[in-house]
Amino acid sequence: MKAREWMTSDPKTVAVDDFVATAVMLVLENRIRHLPVVRGDSLVGIISDRDLKRAMPSVVAGATAEEYQAFMEETPVEQVMTASPITCEPDTDLVDLVRGFCQHKVGAIPVVEGERVVGIVTQTDMMRAFLVVLENR
Repeated sequence: MKAREWMTSDPKTVAVDDFVATAVMLVLENRIRHLPVVRGDSLVGIISDRDLKRAMPSVVAGATAEEYQAFMEETPVEQVMTASPITCEPDTDLVDLVRGFCQHKVGAIPVVEGERVVGIVTQTDMMRAFLVVLENR
């Protein structure tokens, strides 16, 4: 089995200079947890819902609504993303993908051809693949 069989093709992406508010809206509107970050067509990072939550100023801890709003509208994704994420190619074997998930403790791996993002494989995708294997034993 190969990455191409389980990846989400043409995933939602966010530009490196987009603001955090854009990333948050994409995550919420599309009910996803990971966004590849691109500069033009090239992958430069990845941002997760956890990264976004961790970076947010906490109103509970004393941040004002204005500070929160300013963070959302003025902070570029580049300041919150993980740069140079682990990647794979469409023909990467699932065994190698699972090893990558385990070794690097990530929730998603962007699938690239050259530097261009063509898909994303998530832990949920790996669980679906595992279920297929178990059901066919």
